[in-house]
Amino acid sequence: MNPKDKENNEEQIPVDDIISAITSETLVEEQLIKVKEILKELVSNNQDIKGVIMVSIEGFPIASYPEEEFEEEAKVAAAIAAIFATSERNALDLVKEHVNYVAIRTINRYVIIRLALEDYILAVITSEKAKLGILLRDISMASERIKNALSI
Repeated sequence: MNPKDKENNEEQIPVDDIISAITSETLVEEQLIKVKEILKELVSNNQDIKGVIMVSIEGFPIASYPEEEFEEEAKVAAAIAAIFATSERNALDLVKEHVNYVAIRTINRYVIIRLALEDYILAVITSEKAKLGILLRDISMASERIKNALSI
């Protein structure tokens, strides 16, 4: 058999399998469905939340809702992980404490970033009229539900 024929006959490895092998993380499909449902409910229950994304601590996208809010999901996931990691490192250096959440206020919205589990970060994009306290409560409750959904 010719080497080129062998290359053409080899099975292609799905990108999700490559990412999970690199990060040594695997979310069972059932758990991923639960997480997506929690994200959907978070957006549905708070009209000020325009989108939510869960990423791995390494910066890989896990799930988002609505998906069209995050056109470049991989880039967004990497940025969220970098912002959180930088904030955590600075908080530990400055005040010797861990970050609870990171809030970014732009002209038209908030971006709230919070650790959902040891290995996952939750980021929420809101409207400009969002109430920070209510957002933090809702994100905290969603984080707890994600912890429960992912616990084995």
